[in-house]
This record gives sequence, C-alpha cells and structure tokens, in this order.
Amino acid sequence: MAEVWLVIWVTLGLGSLIALSLVGYRLKKAAERVSRSIDPIDQKLKGLRLEVSALKRSRLDRQRRLEARDYSTTKKGKQ
Repeated sequence: MAEVWLVIWVTLGLGSLIALSLVGYRLKKAAERVSRSIDPIDQKLKGLRLEVSALKRSRLDRQRRLEARDYSTTKKGKQ
C-alpha cells in the first residue's frame, strides 16, 4: 500500500512541475507578445518627446531674440 501512495505522490509532483513549467512558458510568450505590441508606441513616444523638446527650445530662442530686440529699441528710444 505504501508503494501505491508513493506512486500517487510522485505522479502528482511530476504533474504539478509540468503544469508550472507550461504556465511559465505561456507567460513568457504572452510577455513577448505584449512587449512587441508596446514597442511601436514607445518609439512614437520618443519621437514626440524629441519634437516637444525641439519646439520648447525654438520657443525659448525666439523669446530671447524678441527680448533682446525690445531692449535695443528701448535704448534707441531713450537716446
């Protein structure tokens, strides 16, 4: 009778190991699929961040030029 219980426990242990390995494999494949679907979104986000930073930089440069021009006209007006 002890041998029967041993066979049952070994079978249950092996079955659970196989089930866990299959679950891990399926999770790995699902994670790869999700990362592939997110990758194009990340690329677009990086492009948008670059574009926004370029727009901010150009706006700041334009403000500096306008401020410099305002100062020069006020100096000319005072003279």
